[in-house]
Amino acid sequence: MERRKPRRNEEKKIEISAKGKPFVPGTHVKFVYQRHHYKGTIEKQLSNSAIIIFDPEFENTVTAIELKQKIVISYSKMQMIK
Repeated sequence: MERRKPRRNEEKKIEISAKGKPFVPGTHVKFVYQRHHYKGTIEKQLSNSAIIIFDPEFENTVTAIELKQKIVISYSKMQMIK
C-alpha cells in the first residue's frame, strides 16, 4: 500500500497543550516582547504557542510593522485580558 504526502492546502490536526486550552481564537491577551508590553487577539492556536494579531493601538510600533502585525508567542508568556 502506497502512502501519499499530505497536500499543502490540507489542514493538519494540531494537538493543543494543556496550557493552551483556554486561549481559543478570538481571545484578547497581553504579552511582553523584547521588554515591551503589547496586547492582541489570538488568530490561531499552535501546539505550545499562538499566532497573535497586534491591537490597533500597537499597529504603528516598529515591532508590529517589522513583524507584519502578527507574532507567535508561547502560552506561558501571555495572559488573558478580561
